[in-house]
Amino acid sequence: MTNKSNVYGVDLDQYALNQYPDYRPGGLPPDLTKIMNTSYLQEFESIWGRQWGAMGIGKLREVGLCKPTEWESNKFFTQDPNFFLLRHAGGNIDYREMVKSQDQYAEILTKNGVKINWMEYENPIGAYGPMRKLFVIEEVRFVRGGAIVPRFGHASFKRGLEREFTRFVNDMGCPVLLTVHGQGICEVAPMFVPLLDDLWVGAISCATNQEGIDQVLPVLKSAGVVETHIMQLQTIMDSFSSGGEFHTDMIIHPVAERMAVIYPGALPWTTYTWLKDLGYKLIEIPADEQKTCYPANLIVLEPGKVIMNARAEKTIAALRKEGIEVIAFDSGGIMQGGTNGIKCITMEILRDDGPRYYK
Repeated sequence: MTNKSNVYGVDLDQYALNQYPDYRPGGLPPDLTKIMNTSYLQEFESIWGRQWGAMGIGKLREVGLCKPTEWESNKFFTQDPNFFLLRHAGGNIDYREMVKSQDQYAEILTKNGVKINWMEYENPIGAYGPMRKLFVIEEVRFVRGGAIVPRFGHASFKRGLEREFTRFVNDMGCPVLLTVHGQGICEVAPMFVPLLDDLWVGAISCATNQEGIDQVLPVLKSAGVVETHIMQLQTIMDSFSSGGEFHTDMIIHPVAERMAVIYPGALPWTTYTWLKDLGYKLIEIPADEQKTCYPANLIVLEPGKVIMNARAEKTIAALRKEGIEVIAFDSGGIMQGGTNGIKCITMEILRDDGPRYYK
């Protein structure tokens, strides 16, 4: 049988056996000591062909987005706006305005050199029936070495999206490092916010339980996260007006190295003092802006440059005073689909290595 050169990019006639690190001549078995200390990440790019991971606030290179469709405005969902988390839009949803708003956002990303991968759903029926918020795809967390697929807690009509996420991740050629399973619940990306490459903050809420955290933390550690602070979020019970939040990124988000926006009304004292002890400059979100536009739900393009809801005028002014470049974008069309902010609809796939706390 003739070796066909370069069929797989390797000429077998020219390939030397000593290129295998564990090769020993003389008819000996592999020397396994030569590869046992080589890490997964050292071999990753040669196996998978590229890097993945959005670990901190390094320059954003690649994201996933999913276009809203007419499905989101079906009267099936608007018959009970509070159950389907449509409290901002009520029964009036114009999906075309959602699409228009997202297109404007996509244009901003493209102008800033960010590659967009468009996700499409094959089946919108989940574990308990029709799913909605299909365009809200933030929840997959990409770290060095692959993706962590979530399991949802904040609504039964989200259960099943993990199937669609897995297909999308696989189609891109990215390995899945973990799918939250068993009794675990963890909506990974909105619950674990990277302040820096190696310093993250997470939370327990209806969207993440302790088992989910216990599953995710070892994967984060293997990817290079040295410290993860876990806080408790307040409860949403019978009334949205009483307060409470599902996700960490609704109340805290970095904007630069050692600077973050926070909403104090939902931030535990222990988390506040933890941030202060780390030397963080904290920009307070006013209560009126938190209720209308959730300024912390933003996208960092690179340290000191962010995309933020244009309605957050006071927060934007405070950030600009600190030298932060803010691209103000009116995400009102997107927010028809719920309390969804800019970050909620953005699956962060790849960032450059960014600043670290533990040098």
